[in-house]
Amino acid sequence: MGLFKRMNDIISANLNELVESFEDPEKILKQAVREMEIAIGKAMDGAAKVIANEKRLTNQLSDLRTQADHWKNRAITAVKSSNDEAARRALVRKEEVEKLAAALEDQRVAAEQAARKLKIQIDAMRVRLAEARRKAITLSARKRAVEARNSFVSDMAAVSLDQSAFGRFDRICDTVEQAEAEADALLELAGCTLFDDSNEEPNPAIEIELAELRKMYSAQSEN
Repeated sequence: MGLFKRMNDIISANLNELVESFEDPEKILKQAVREMEIAIGKAMDGAAKVIANEKRLTNQLSDLRTQADHWKNRAITAVKSSNDEAARRALVRKEEVEKLAAALEDQRVAAEQAARKLKIQIDAMRVRLAEARRKAITLSARKRAVEARNSFVSDMAAVSLDQSAFGRFDRICDTVEQAEAEADALLELAGCTLFDDSNEEPNPAIEIELAELRKMYSAQSEN
């Protein structure tokens, strides 16, 4: 009964409790399944012995009943021959055989009941084992899902770090581009204050004023 209770405890254990209570619940549940398979094997060996004993008792009972019929026929034959003493001895032997058969019948009935009970228990154990195997498969799938999720989270974290590196690179590029733009602006402003007339178009008003100054200077020079 201790073995059956152990199996029941294993199967009735909540799957979430197994997950929370053990470092490797999948390994624990697989071990429990192996224990159950061993338990069923032992139970089947025991049941086989009980059934074999029942069959042996059944065969012995059949032989005893045959012997009882034999002594009964001997008694009948003796009575027909008016041999009461022989008939009496035959009936005594018949009674002995029937008493032995009655005792063996009690043993056979007990063996039959034990075999029936063991068969029911084994069937129940097989149902429990199938349930444990399903739980083991479920737990294994859940474990793989958790591992995949954790891997995904790690990958996403790595991608996030990579994105941060790209972000820093972009900010550096923006800073350099901003500095270049400011330098170009300074050069442009500096260019506005230089007297670089080589490429400028002549200003008519300036030319007229310049001509008048030349004319005035020329007149002064002549005087």
